Amino acid sequence: MTRQQSTLLLMNGIFTALMLVLILSWLTPQADYPEARQGVLNAKGWDFARQGPIPLSGEWEFYEGKLLGPEAFGSDRSPGVPTYIKVPGSFARDGGADFGTYRLKVGVSASDLYSIRAKKVRLSSHVYVNGEDLGGNGRSSRSAADFIPSNLPFLGTVSAAVGSVEILIQVASFDNLAGGLVQVPEFGRAEDILEQRDHARLSDMILVTALLVFGLYYAGMFRHWRREPHLMYFSLFCLTLGVFFSIDNEILLAAMFPSLPFLWLQKLLWILPTICFFFFMLYIYQYIGKMGNRLVKFTTMLMCAYMLLILFMPNRYYGNIFGINALLPTFYFATIFTVIIKSRRRGIQGTGFLLLGVFSLLTMWIYAQLRYLFALDTPYYMVFSPLMIVISQALLMTDRLHDAYMKNEKLNKQLIAYDRQKDEFLAKTSHELRTPLHGIINLSQMLLDDGDRPLHPAHRDNILLLHQVGRRLAGLVHDILDMNKIRYGQLSIHYNPVDIGMSVRFVIETLSLVKDKPNVRLVNGIPGGLPYVWADENRIRQILHNLMENAIKFTSHGTVSVSAAVRGREIAVSVTDTGSGIPPDMLETLFRPFSSWGEEGEGWRSGLGLGLSISRKLVELQNGRMEVDTKVGGGSTFTFTLPIAADMDVVYKDEAAAAAVPERKVEPHAESARESNRMGGCHLLIVDDELSNRKILTDTAEALKYGYTAVASGEEALAALRRSQRPDVVLLDVMMPGVSGLDVCREIRKLHSLAEMPVLMLTASGQTGDLIAAFAAGANDILQKPFELAELRARLHSLLAMKVSSANAVQREMDYLQAQITPHFLYNSLNALIGLSYKDTDKLRDTIEHLSTYLRAKFTFVFDSELVTFGRELELVKAYLAIEQLRFGERLQVSYRIEDNFDCLLPPLILQPIVENAVRHGVGPKSGMGVVEIAARLIDGGAEITVTDDGMGIDGERLQALEEGKAGGVGIDNVNRRLLMLYGRKLEIQSETGAGTRVRLYLTEEDHND
Repeated sequence: MTRQQSTLLLMNGIFTALMLVLILSWLTPQADYPEARQGVLNAKGWDFARQGPIPLSGEWEFYEGKLLGPEAFGSDRSPGVPTYIKVPGSFARDGGADFGTYRLKVGVSASDLYSIRAKKVRLSSHVYVNGEDLGGNGRSSRSAADFIPSNLPFLGTVSAAVGSVEILIQVASFDNLAGGLVQVPEFGRAEDILEQRDHARLSDMILVTALLVFGLYYAGMFRHWRREPHLMYFSLFCLTLGVFFSIDNEILLAAMFPSLPFLWLQKLLWILPTICFFFFMLYIYQYIGKMGNRLVKFTTMLMCAYMLLILFMPNRYYGNIFGINALLPTFYFATIFTVIIKSRRRGIQGTGFLLLGVFSLLTMWIYAQLRYLFALDTPYYMVFSPLMIVISQALLMTDRLHDAYMKNEKLNKQLIAYDRQKDEFLAKTSHELRTPLHGIINLSQMLLDDGDRPLHPAHRDNILLLHQVGRRLAGLVHDILDMNKIRYGQLSIHYNPVDIGMSVRFVIETLSLVKDKPNVRLVNGIPGGLPYVWADENRIRQILHNLMENAIKFTSHGTVSVSAAVRGREIAVSVTDTGSGIPPDMLETLFRPFSSWGEEGEGWRSGLGLGLSISRKLVELQNGRMEVDTKVGGGSTFTFTLPIAADMDVVYKDEAAAAAVPERKVEPHAESARESNRMGGCHLLIVDDELSNRKILTDTAEALKYGYTAVASGEEALAALRRSQRPDVVLLDVMMPGVSGLDVCREIRKLHSLAEMPVLMLTASGQTGDLIAAFAAGANDILQKPFELAELRARLHSLLAMKVSSANAVQREMDYLQAQITPHFLYNSLNALIGLSYKDTDKLRDTIEHLSTYLRAKFTFVFDSELVTFGRELELVKAYLAIEQLRFGERLQVSYRIEDNFDCLLPPLILQPIVENAVRHGVGPKSGMGVVEIAARLIDGGAEITVTDDGMGIDGERLQALEEGKAGGVGIDNVNRRLLMLYGRKLEIQSETGAGTRVRLYLTEEDHND
């Protein structure tokens, strides 16, 4: 036997012995009160002020079969010979009347206000004191038809002088329990009687309130702890017992509901105790785990049958089943004790507390039976018996909770150890998975991009799905590693002033490259003029990427927009989608690690639930907070805040703000731009907003004996490209305030190809999204910071070697193109000269002059690539057309619409290939006459030159190939490439099959005046 079990047995023994002593003292009161003898109680020797009220016990006069008032006892009247009856007690009904009158004279020695208090008068009463009608309960009547039963507590007050106080109590009881004063009335000073009544009511109120509160408390426990159904039964026991005490003793329920019928109160007094015992028994059985016992089913049926019997049986027969009413609790107690004793052998926890509760309930039941049997007052210590039931079971719950707490503590320590092992396992596994996952991603991408051996459509879909799954798994691996670092405080935050607008643009560009939902549009709603935030630039991009990717995932069509606003000393960034929204019951667990929500049918697409958790942790690590506002079917908005960078007066301008400012040329600042013109055969453009990075790069360029121009922003880089000599290689930082490195790279690619101006981008982040965005913007290579100088040198040498090799190949192509004279053109020209030598010598001389002009222009271009005047280019065109007209005759008509005084500068051999293309492929195949029109005019801001023919035209497929440089020829393609390189634009070609072609060349004023 354990120490706890011994203590509980000792407590039960002490409690039982104490209750027995109290019961004996209750049944044998020691107070020496005066007693009534033959209808007279002499209390003149009793000091009511000091000793308090007295019970009116003893021999009362009783007039059976008569309801007498004060007038019946006048000096000239005689009510008859009384009998003397013991109070407390009932008058006999066997063959006797069902009503009568009690009379008692009480001698008092002092004048005062006196009160009489009668608790139980069966089953109606009417009280007179010194001839004054004080009222009563129910209606005492000589016939059953007029009789109204009620034995509620009664209190009446009257003023009495020294001498005798006459008390008359009319009593009636028809077809009910035996009538009479079954409980002793009390008599004393009014203030003492009222104080006793108030104390009794207060005692009942405390008891009822305590039971109801405990009942509701255990009901709440059951609501939150449904794995313990015994709590429900104990809650019902407490509530039922509380209601029972509200209709017993002072009957508080009748004071709250005066209209409540007495007959229903009587039924409740019989029903509620049985229900209380029944619920307590179910509580014990449920706690021990014996609810499936056949005895429980039998008891339940027995209780239901007894309740139906009480409900439908007339109240007058209740006295006949008093034995059954006492036998049922005895049966309950027997079964409860049996089950508890057997459960101790099974090691059920808390049986000692259960026994304490059962002993308390047994004591309370014994008190109730004795009080009912002997019509005794309820002692004040009776309150502790029901409270002891509740307290003992509360101690049982506390013991269980303590035991559960200790077990949880032990399990928590084990789980913490297992959790750490799990994290280590995940981290190591993630590291091991990175290499094969990247292999899967790269191999699947190679299969998808293989144009020589395209995949079957069905296989392509499978490979695409494999590629997407691989990317998601790779992202999951990175998330697991980040979460592991966050949990153990290993994630470092590098604070810097960060431009939110630039970060948002970068993330949108990255997601646009890999977005698999074409019906979802990404919208950048960042306003202009926002200050910088004090945060980690890479972590901000990670947060934005996670939030936007999550928004895209749950948006089938619509928009995903990003906006920002200033909130005091913070910037609030919001990612809003028009997707399905999040159910309210999921918000509580939304940011928990490994907690995810996906719509029905989403499957693996719902993710592992790390993105939002990591994002929130990253925001909190940077002194911000994250909020969510969502509506099912109406989309979601995730908002996070970050502190504004202190002492930072730097803002960026968006496109709209920039458009409102007059355009001006941006020159490099003296403090940020550096140039070196060393004759190393190579010139670098270095662009980085960090001074330390620029210093490293410029030192590297000097060590390699390269010339360089170093600038600190994207605006300065664009200005340097227009102002300075053309660099051989551009070293460009990806993330810069204002104009980012991606923007600069795009501008470079508008004018220069990958081979003409290589771009090596530098980034502090090695994320896959950065690489994809950089290459999509037109970068040749990308290098992660911090980098090894040896690696930087190797990549520079590689790019320069590629540039030189490409330049040599292009030069050879240009030489071939520039010197190319179509053989059949020379053959036709010579045949024409021979024919003219026989026919027309003057025309022969003109033709030789045209041919010499044509050849001079061709060969001169080989050695001179400067811009030429429009007149010189037009001279070449006219010479070419004059020779072609000899061949085509009247089939070729030429029209010139040249504006007066028109002139401009343009690259050589730009117009002639266009005209030659119109003659050979437009008019040549045509069976009838064709017209080639050459027009030139000045328009607002530049010069417009058009070549129009009414020949065969170009079909849509070939026109698209021509615009993309895939037509197969070198004429128009070479013109387009040169125009793109010099001016950043191509020829505008409009054509329709069978209706001719129109080619437009547009030169801005800056272009042709350069």
